[in-house]
Amino acid sequence: MTTLVPLQSDIYDRQYFLSEKCEGWNRFRVDNGLSPIKQGQVRGLAPAPGRRVLDAGCGRGEVLLACARAGADVAGLDYSEAAVEITKEVLAEVPDADVRRGDVTALPWANASFDAVLFGDVIEHLDPDQAVAAIREFRRVLRPGGTLLVHTAPNLLFLKVTWPVAKLALRAIGRGRSAQGLDDWIGESKAYHVNEQTVHSLRRTMRSGGFADAVAWIDPNVLRGGDHHLTEDLQASRLLALAERIGRLRPVRMFLGNDLYAVGRA
Repeated sequence: MTTLVPLQSDIYDRQYFLSEKCEGWNRFRVDNGLSPIKQGQVRGLAPAPGRRVLDAGCGRGEVLLACARAGADVAGLDYSEAAVEITKEVLAEVPDADVRRGDVTALPWANASFDAVLFGDVIEHLDPDQAVAAIREFRRVLRPGGTLLVHTAPNLLFLKVTWPVAKLALRAIGRGRSAQGLDDWIGESKAYHVNEQTVHSLRRTMRSGGFADAVAWIDPNVLRGGDHHLTEDLQASRLLALAERIGRLRPVRMFLGNDLYAVGRA
């Protein structure tokens, strides 16, 4: 397996996290709140008193804040110094939060330290060897019965197969501005997305990292309910609403959906 040169951490500066490059910015900038995607992640982590939660790749820290407010003991780690700074600012009301700068392939916590680990929107930034090493580390720090929740976007099958056709269709129905916006976002993301996933590759990575019974799936909400900056102006189109309903079908979703999830149990 080919190992890529690690990305420099200063790519992920404050501007990166406090912008649409980092999912959930529109909601976060209001009151440190959660986007619909991050709300789902918090539900998956099931924070509660007595549970210890790790956000590996904590970004701005809003997931940890929500978990702490639910009573959980929280810890966060990020490769970016800016992310660690922002997270500590967001968690100012949580003095016991354990937030560190570090590498997900060498976690600074002991075996069996956590009940739940979130690996959200990070795997696409790591080369394949790093991704497997990180999953192994999450397996190590989880307590027996603990949960690893992974989210990544976009779906590589969508980018390679669907998008070249879909952007032509959007332009044909008068949605050229939306098509251009998404095309620009995809082009810019290539600077830091070195390992975009399909549902099958994500499942393989989980299993290679020690989660033999891991499951992976694609969210059927292929337009993210119009709640995302890249899809919010598409929801009003009747034709696209029909396409969204068709896209919920499992075989079609493989090519239209972009939010990939995986869960592994320790």
